[in-house]
Amino acid sequence: MHYTFKPRQDHLRAELFGRQTVEETLKFVDALVEEARANSASRFLVWVRNSRPIFKMDQYKISDSFKQLAGRDLRVALLADSEEVRASHQYIEVLAAQQGAKVRSFSDEPRALSWLAAQSQE
Repeated sequence: MHYTFKPRQDHLRAELFGRQTVEETLKFVDALVEEARANSASRFLVWVRNSRPIFKMDQYKISDSFKQLAGRDLRVALLADSEEVRASHQYIEVLAAQQGAKVRSFSDEPRALSWLAAQSQE
């Protein structure tokens, strides 16, 4: 697994490659939080590539991360390079919504960027 972070004008672009386990997901989320703090980012575009879908996140306290997001004005747009990972992102979107966090799954980058931009103008 490896990941990159690239600050953009109105969001932080994160790319995650080769993630296989929930533990790797948690490691990535921790790194994303650190990078967000360093850049004072509140909008995130997260691309997940060449990775396995993860559906058992609730047992690993991912919901706690969503509770932290809900208390702040943060937005996260999720993108995937496979239908299976996209399905897991839709599950993440549901879990996040239950905690009041603004996380959405998208099938294409232009729509994700449009949502992030629209939200940042509110």
